[in-house]
Formats: sequence, C-alpha cells, structure tokens
Amino acid sequence: MKIKPEVFLSSKKNIVFNKILVTGSDESFINYVKHFIIENFKKRGFFVDVSNNYNDGLMGNLFSENKTLFVLSDFPTNKENSSEELNNKSILVASPNGKKINSIKTKLSTNKDSLVIECYLLNRNSKENTLKNYIEANNLTLSNDVFWYVIDNFDNNYVIFIKQLQMLSLFNNKINLISDIEKITFVDNKIEINKIFFNIFKENKILTNTFNKSINSLSDFYIFLNSIKSYLEIIKNSDNKESALYNFPKYLFAEKEVFLTIYKKANKNKLVEIYKNISKVELLIRQNSELYLVIGLRFFLNLKKIITS
Repeated sequence: MKIKPEVFLSSKKNIVFNKILVTGSDESFINYVKHFIIENFKKRGFFVDVSNNYNDGLMGNLFSENKTLFVLSDFPTNKENSSEELNNKSILVASPNGKKINSIKTKLSTNKDSLVIECYLLNRNSKENTLKNYIEANNLTLSNDVFWYVIDNFDNNYVIFIKQLQMLSLFNNKINLISDIEKITFVDNKIEINKIFFNIFKENKILTNTFNKSINSLSDFYIFLNSIKSYLEIIKNSDNKESALYNFPKYLFAEKEVFLTIYKKANKNKLVEIYKNISKVELLIRQNSELYLVIGLRFFLNLKKIITS
C-alpha cells in the first residue's frame, strides 16, 4: 500500500510492514524518512543491519535473539532466496526513483503487506497538513495571517520546512505578525516585494516609487520576478476565478480583488507576451546584473501596459 510521507511521519503507530520502499526525487526527504523508520524498529528491539548485503547479514544473524531489519539499496530476488524466507524478513529499501525502483514500486503498491512512501517536494496541501500536525504536536498557536504566510513562503523541501518550523517553536507562541517571522526564519521572500505586483493599476509615478523603494539588491529583484512568475502560474493553471483564489496565497488576502482583476484581464495571448518579456529580462539581467533596477522597472512598466491594454 502507499501512504503520504507527511501522514506517515505524524503517525504514532508502530510500523507493521515487512517490506518498505522509500523513494521519490527528494533525497534529503528520503533519508529523513529512512532514519525515522530505522529508529522506530530499534525502539521495538530490532537489530538494524546496514551492511547492504542481505545474504551475509542473514547468515550473521541466524543465531541472534533479536529480529532484524535489513536496510538495502535494492530488494533481494526470489532467485537467490525463497519467497517464504523473504516474506518473513523485514526489509527497508530507500532509493531515489529509477527504472528498477519504479518497477518494484508498482508491485509493492498493491500489496497490503508492503509499504511504499514517495518523497517529493511538498505541495501546498502537504505543507498545510504538515503544519497542522506540527502545531498540534508542539502546542503552537499561530494567527491566521501567519499560518498562511508559512504555507506560502516556507521552503517546499520537507527537511528545511521542519527546521523553519522548529525555529518558530523557540519563540513560544509570541509570533502573531508576519514581520516577526521574517526576522527569525530567514524566509527569502519579503512581503513588501511580493505586494509590488498589485500596484499595477496605479499611476506610473507611484509604480516607480514603490519599485525603487522595495528593490534594493539583485536578490530583491529576483524575489520580485519569482513572485510575479508564481502569480502568473496560478492564472495560467486556473480554469475559473474560484480555482485561482484557492491557489492564491492566503496571507495576501487584502490583494485578492486586484488579483482577480488581473486574472480576468490576463488572457492567453497576454500571458504569452508576458512570458516572452520575462525571458528577455532574465537574459538582460544575466548580461548586465548591475542594471537590475533599470531593467526591472522597465519590465514592470511593460507588464502594466500588457495587462491593462
């Protein structure tokens, strides 16, 4: 059977499966889950064999009173060992996606006695579930604004995401404002930069002043550009305004009406033109990084022209 890693990690039950496959594309997440499983087996009195040689390990533990968990890079084959013998042994394989692993994954996913855990970068729903579980386990209290800011701005890598949450825990429920989080968690995104896009219907003079005040470094410019790309992705992948609002960052709720106006105006032709402009800007910045402010402002004014036309 298959289970989501964040659900698996929040479970307090003992692991009762003999064959466990941890795979996916996020190797740090795979290793995190692997060590979690190993510790679970150790607490239950298992000897953990990490020699990565099933047959040698099997011979070495024939007379051991402890049950053994074999940690391998691949599952032993029935040619080398009997099916009955393999079914009675606890085996953990932790390995990124690959042809051989994918073949094994397909077989184990439908086996009720086996467990498959796939580790990828967290999507929005996974982050929300992980955060809720963490809040409950650590007795945290977060304001609604802070909750959604964490979902939309903390890292999508599970291991980093948990480390960022652990930093929140150190402040014992004294975090009620988004500005508090920005000071202690080293979140790359700055909320004021994320908001620049929503000034797009204002006069050029206001746009220019807002941009120049908020963008103080090349890093700031890339945060600005990536925020715009993320909003465009929401627009491009949403079939209706309800879907667009669902995927729109909750901590920016004050900007949702402006976002909906942009969503209605940004048709397919306009999106194609905007993405072409983004490609040009990225090339120009690579060639003339010291001119990020001039290039960025010109791009922003062109963006306004395209959307409002």
